[in-house]
Amino acid sequence: MTLAPLLAKKALLVLAITLLVASCSFWAVHLLPENLALQIAAARFAGAEPDQALADVVSASYGLDRPVIVQYGEWLVSTLMLDFGTSLVSGRDVMHDIMHHGVNSLRTVFWGFIAGVGLAVPIGFFCARKPGSKLDVVLSAISAGVSTIPAFLVAIVMVQIFVVELGLATLSGTSGWSRLWVMILTIALSVSGPLSRVVRTAVIDVRQQPYMQHALMRGVPERQLFWRHGLKNAIRPMLNYLPVVFMFLIYDVIVIEMVFNYHGLGWALINAVKALDVPLMQGLVLSLIVFYLFSTALAEILTWQIYRQRVAQ
Repeated sequence: MTLAPLLAKKALLVLAITLLVASCSFWAVHLLPENLALQIAAARFAGAEPDQALADVVSASYGLDRPVIVQYGEWLVSTLMLDFGTSLVSGRDVMHDIMHHGVNSLRTVFWGFIAGVGLAVPIGFFCARKPGSKLDVVLSAISAGVSTIPAFLVAIVMVQIFVVELGLATLSGTSGWSRLWVMILTIALSVSGPLSRVVRTAVIDVRQQPYMQHALMRGVPERQLFWRHGLKNAIRPMLNYLPVVFMFLIYDVIVIEMVFNYHGLGWALINAVKALDVPLMQGLVLSLIVFYLFSTALAEILTWQIYRQRVAQ
């Protein structure tokens, strides 16, 4: 299989799963037993006592009085055209809010992932050089311990240390580097724990391969042998694990943004759920799903490309 059919297959799969998950989110909201219009009225008009008359106004304004299947059809067509409607709370275009908050989240995810990989790979390599050594035992224990700590707890500890105790960061404002570096460090710690163990296992497995042992017996320097031939084979398991990393990244970003009061996609999603801002909530869920599917598809394509090069050699 060449690259073009694989890309087309992945694109169709991403589109199908995205529409399925988005449809599930639509029906999950609209088939609630409570009166959706009354809940929206209570969330948007906090100063007024919500009653049926106000709910009728909300229903007429946002088309909630029409049959649900009609609303779903119009929503599906609009979604395919990347038109997610208008926020019920801010009155802004949903796509505008998604782009605004998405930039903050992408910045955090990108640098957090880079920092996590930059921390995990050296740890995994050091542990794999002498398995069972004191350094390996200590670093592996730390990595295992970090892997078991929830992201929200890591975030709370980081806030307590760097914001409350040391005063090196702040939680005020809508964005900015004053706290972004602490968030990046928090994500890096969450990612590096399990990823370093994957790196360690992959490197140990490559070093034990017959071709590596045979080359070592012939006097080829181990460092030169590994960097020229073993590294490509060690990278493949790491790439296979990347979809799992991206899955945890989405959860970590939502939790960490709430702890740090950082205005990203996770922060916006939680607030949209609280305010029952249905258009914004559905748009944010869709954007997070697309981010996850795109990331996993990219990791699979990279894995396939490395495997293809390996077979060609």
